[in-house]
Amino acid sequence: MSKLKTSFIILVIAEFIYNISSYVVNMGLGRMLGVADYGRYSLVIGFTTMIILLAGRSIPTAMMKRISENLGNWPRIRAIRRSAAFLQIIIITSLTIIFYILAPLIAQAFNDATLTPLFKISALVIPAFAISSFHVLYFNGLKYFKAMTAMKIARGIFRIAWIVGLAYLVGLDGALYGSILAPLSVFVVALIIEALFIKEEESAHTHKKETYSYKKIIAYAGGFILFLAFYEFYIRADMYLIKAITGSDINTGLYTAAFTIALIPYYVMFALTFILFPTMSDLAKKKDHAQIQAILKKVIIFLFAILVPSAIIMSLMPEFLITLFLGDKFIAAAHLIPLRTGGTIFITIFFVLASVFNGADMTRIPASITAVALTGGIIANIHFLPMYGTSATAIIFSCTATFMGLTALFFMYTKFFKVNKIIN
Repeated sequence: MSKLKTSFIILVIAEFIYNISSYVVNMGLGRMLGVADYGRYSLVIGFTTMIILLAGRSIPTAMMKRISENLGNWPRIRAIRRSAAFLQIIIITSLTIIFYILAPLIAQAFNDATLTPLFKISALVIPAFAISSFHVLYFNGLKYFKAMTAMKIARGIFRIAWIVGLAYLVGLDGALYGSILAPLSVFVVALIIEALFIKEEESAHTHKKETYSYKKIIAYAGGFILFLAFYEFYIRADMYLIKAITGSDINTGLYTAAFTIALIPYYVMFALTFILFPTMSDLAKKKDHAQIQAILKKVIIFLFAILVPSAIIMSLMPEFLITLFLGDKFIAAAHLIPLRTGGTIFITIFFVLASVFNGADMTRIPASITAVALTGGIIANIHFLPMYGTSATAIIFSCTATFMGLTALFFMYTKFFKVNKIIN
């Protein structure tokens, strides 16, 4: 448990630095680009990132899980990585080409043909982000949290340097080019870390060559991608619906600003998911229910202790926060922040517990919960957004997120705490 605490503290520091960089980027872009172009940037990068995560994270996450189940067995780890890399190259290359070709149709889906050149530029974000993410999840599977910390900090620094720097020089297009160069720079850092630290440990073990079945990776990736498909669309659906239904870049920009501020605690708690996934994968394989329960109790208490005060603070000072981070131009978004803060608590709880379920080979649980919330959210927005505007969207998000968090807590109890009662 002490090792988990140390790892968590290290990753929280990295996550804090990364999130500071993220908000520095948003502060810079909000002031340099203005509300409308900030909305366009957020829409394009948000949609592209969703596509990357859907297709680009499933195989590396499956790799991470299989590696975490074979720690210390370097021939097996090397075989798993080779198989995952082969599959990833095929998927990412195909996806990049298809995304570029379909850029006009994607722009048309948002009723704005002027987005076409922006989506074409962002197509190159896909391979850049994918190779960076592949190494992050590789280190995560090995439980090399210090390496992950270094990459997180590097990513934060490069995001500020490239995205804000090029936005200042070139504007909106520059911000998109910066979004390509930032993950490429992180990839270089990953290669250096691997060459200096991991290769040395790996070389001390036997070099017997093994093969690893693609099917074992795809078997897990298939279930995980279903969760990602629902979740990544759910977390960004509000922005897409506002743009598609209202056609307003300003409404999209204002809502995205409120979204960014309201989810500050959510982004900070990302560090927990990096630790819980490989830990739960290992403990679930060993069927160590007592240790799983001990960890989950501490995690839930910690989450509520941090999230509830954070939500209260954000609800009481939305004008100050929106002005601090994005400037006076975004003050019209301040009223949306309190409407989303209830959802912030429960979407964070859900996402943290989703990493627990996914690590324990229970991907259907978070996937099913998200599918229900996504369907309900879309139906409600189609009905209420045209009548009541973005305030309705914020309230709908809080309602669906609360449903997700409470349902995840229920399944956590039935799957991990009721087990002892059944055995006894």
